[in-house]
Amino acid sequence: MLTLKKRKTNTMAIVVTVAVFVAFAAFLIFMLGNASSTSGEEALQAVKDSVTRAVVSCYAYEGFYPDNIDYLIENYNLMIDFNRYLVYYDKVADNLMPSIVIAQRGVVS
Repeated sequence: MLTLKKRKTNTMAIVVTVAVFVAFAAFLIFMLGNASSTSGEEALQAVKDSVTRAVVSCYAYEGFYPDNIDYLIENYNLMIDFNRYLVYYDKVADNLMPSIVIAQRGVVS
């Protein structure tokens, strides 16, 4: 009879251990997914900031906003991964800030 109680205790310990392990694994997977989406958002914001800085620098140095994004790439060392990001650049006038929209490819908002 003493042996039967010992088996129940060992079985209970195994069940608790497995449950804790599964809970920890689920938490870890959730956190990694959350970190991935956060880093993607931060990368998109960094691209937006870089383009805006280049546009403002061009206006400050040359007195006009560039006609297109290619001018910034050629003259201001702007680097954009066009395979990863879509860039909409619409210049209205030389002295008005252009409309700039940058979105990550494949992400529906």
